[in-house]
Amino acid sequence: MSRLPIIDQDWIKVRATNLKYYDNIELYFKNPFGKIVLYKPAGMNFTDESLKKKPFLGDLYVKPEDKIRALQEAQRGFSNNFSSSIISQGTRKVKEELISIIDETLAEPRAGSLAVVPEAMEAIIDGYSRQPSVIKNLAKISHSDYSTAIHSINVMALAVGYCFYTCRSREETLTIGLAALLHDVGKTEIPQEILTAPRNLSSSEFLIMKKHPEIGADILETYASDLLQTLPGTLEHHEKLDGSGYPRGTTDISDIGQILSVIDCYEAITNDERPYRNSMKPISALKLLKEETDLGRFNRRIFEDFAYSLTDFSSVSNHKTYRSILGT
Repeated sequence: MSRLPIIDQDWIKVRATNLKYYDNIELYFKNPFGKIVLYKPAGMNFTDESLKKKPFLGDLYVKPEDKIRALQEAQRGFSNNFSSSIISQGTRKVKEELISIIDETLAEPRAGSLAVVPEAMEAIIDGYSRQPSVIKNLAKISHSDYSTAIHSINVMALAVGYCFYTCRSREETLTIGLAALLHDVGKTEIPQEILTAPRNLSSSEFLIMKKHPEIGADILETYASDLLQTLPGTLEHHEKLDGSGYPRGTTDISDIGQILSVIDCYEAITNDERPYRNSMKPISALKLLKEETDLGRFNRRIFEDFAYSLTDFSSVSNHKTYRSILGT
């Protein structure tokens, strides 16, 4: 009788939210003796209904060599089922799945996990064109465990909304949406204790944090040559038009960089709650961004278009409030 391998750090634990997408991937579980046993052969698939009737309550694993293929299957499965999932499961459930997938995608971007991201972005854009109010809500669903993946998804949803409001072409919308989703890919190599510090960063820690745009640009240039159109957003989303930004302190910023600098800042200050800093209400955040715009740090046209893209102005009072903030 053949001996079963023992679970060790090389086996890859997969997320329960993605199980229905692993049609062609073998899944394993750990038995009470610490050895792994085949749970599902390749070719067998789960559905939402079957998982609900008979959920697996433990951990499931894939072979190390199947890691990237499993993630790519999850990305493709999510993309193919995006619109129907919103109808059948609701926006919150779909966002949970997207968070899980993007979290895994960003975990090791140098391993080839970015290859299928454009397919997910295509599906989101198609979903927005059919159900714009639903996709907008992706950014409004809050989570207590705020993370880089959640921030990236929120920025992406806001960016796609901005693109539709400003009547950008599908190609431009895809590029800007991808750039938004990947703008913080460099944070995957910033120490976790710095990313989640429950206090203001020290000057030395902030110097490390300020490296993430260049790290992200290096990742894209080296491991995602098909996504180089998103590189300006990764490199420039913390730059400011007055030269006060980082990492280069340049005033020559691309259109994508200027768009993401506004949206990234807005999303962070309205959602990233820290022990030393409360998140801001949308109106207060827009007032702050307006002040920064008046100081010459953000592009005025982009800021105003973004602000208006946040609402459908069905309320007269809401319309007046926005116009008062923007001074238009």
